[in-house]
Amino acid sequence: MNDENIHIGALLKQFFIYWKIYVPIGIVCLISAIFFILVTPKEYEFTARMQLVDDEDGMLSELKMLKSSGLSALLGIGGKTSGTSTEDEVIILMSRTNVTRAILQTGYLVETRQRRGLKNTLLYGKENPLSILFPEHFLDTLSSPIKIKLTLSDGIVQSARIKSKLFETVRIKKQSFPCRLQLPVGTIMIAPDAGASISGKQTFSIRITPLQKQYEDLYEDITAEAEESISNIILLSFDNENKQRGRDFLNELMSVYNRYSRNVKVREADLNARFVRGRLDTITTELAYLEHKIEAYKKQHNIPEPTLYAKAAMTGKLELESLIMETTARLKMMDYIVEYMQDPENEYASIPVFEGAGEKTVALYNQLVLERQRVHLASEEGNPALTLADKQLAEQRKMLSETITATRNSIKASLDELNRKNHAFNSQLGELPTQEREYIEMKRQQKIQETIYLFLMQKLQEKTLANSPDEQAGRVVDATYSSAKPVYPKRWIVLAIAFMAACILSLIAIYLKVSVFTKK
Repeated sequence: MNDENIHIGALLKQFFIYWKIYVPIGIVCLISAIFFILVTPKEYEFTARMQLVDDEDGMLSELKMLKSSGLSALLGIGGKTSGTSTEDEVIILMSRTNVTRAILQTGYLVETRQRRGLKNTLLYGKENPLSILFPEHFLDTLSSPIKIKLTLSDGIVQSARIKSKLFETVRIKKQSFPCRLQLPVGTIMIAPDAGASISGKQTFSIRITPLQKQYEDLYEDITAEAEESISNIILLSFDNENKQRGRDFLNELMSVYNRYSRNVKVREADLNARFVRGRLDTITTELAYLEHKIEAYKKQHNIPEPTLYAKAAMTGKLELESLIMETTARLKMMDYIVEYMQDPENEYASIPVFEGAGEKTVALYNQLVLERQRVHLASEEGNPALTLADKQLAEQRKMLSETITATRNSIKASLDELNRKNHAFNSQLGELPTQEREYIEMKRQQKIQETIYLFLMQKLQEKTLANSPDEQAGRVVDATYSSAKPVYPKRWIVLAIAFMAACILSLIAIYLKVSVFTKK
């Protein structure tokens, strides 16, 4: 065999010579891997699914089909929606407001651990014999984690050591429950959980994480996305070492999201209800006045039933009066909307949609209002995104005001033209007594007010249904469940890493022995 060729047998023989190097290294790496597997708490994957419920699937769609008044085709208070965006709902679901509420509801920012065998086990629910209590403002001042090592003996606190970057280490000895820890950042109360018995000597490790830090960690850990590209089902998943804790948190997060979404719908319905009630009070007063005026007029002039006057109307009179009634109603509702926009309290509120008044402009404005609310929810004052949203909203509001003004002028011109034609008809009815013509005019005004009154009452019924408890933004398809096998640590991966480390360290050691120490 040529010298240039590699002799496999010689290489293997040379390799076996150094077994005293790589065998101990391999044993150490194997023991380290086994120790890591035994010490590290097992983590499980938690999964939940929630289907978004569109507005068209709720009870309001039933009521929308029943609109039969003449104005239902002309006015739609509350704006038009184009369905639910899965991406937007995922952002709302994972917003700081909703996630922090779920954290506080489940006590996720407090971890209590106890050494059981080799593992430092996380205690939660009935397994946790301790309750950690602190005032609400305590979380506002906390910017770094607090670690408490608590030693108990027969239900008495033998010692407590509190460490944090916010203050020097505090030590406390022999206190009975409830144990009050006076710290520079606030007071923490530790008490035994109701029904829990603590006997013998036990040691607990407690960690209190700042709310913002816990939110940021969960935001990175939780996966929230549409299960399919065109699906309206949101898939939630994350890893946690305690099965009950993981299930409780994801279930609470979905509940918080449903409560938040329902509150948003209720607020929007209340906004429309305030607008409707304001108009309804005005219409009720005007209608009562007209009814009293008609009653007094009939008694004074001894006028018979209005059906007797229908025969005297000319061809087209009723159609013309119907057009005048609808046009007048549109003009009145337009005036109401202008008044609503001019109210400073409604600067960041949705604008009712009015047919013929630039529905796309109004829909765009309402979309900008919704986007500003979402930006305001997820940011603080002075945020550039919030400033940009306010600027866009102001520009769109100016355009919307100009559109509504132009539309009102157009409706007013149409009404003037209809009144001119009606005046021509009235001139042909000059032979009728003056009191009869006045009576017909009063009855027409009464019919207009009654039409608007019935329509506004219908909108109040919609508001009542919007507040119904069964209207939810997300329908839970799969409540949170955990994987059957732990996802971390994976034994074969740990052992493979240990084997690779043993090989690398062995090669380095053999190289140093052959190349460095041999030359010396």
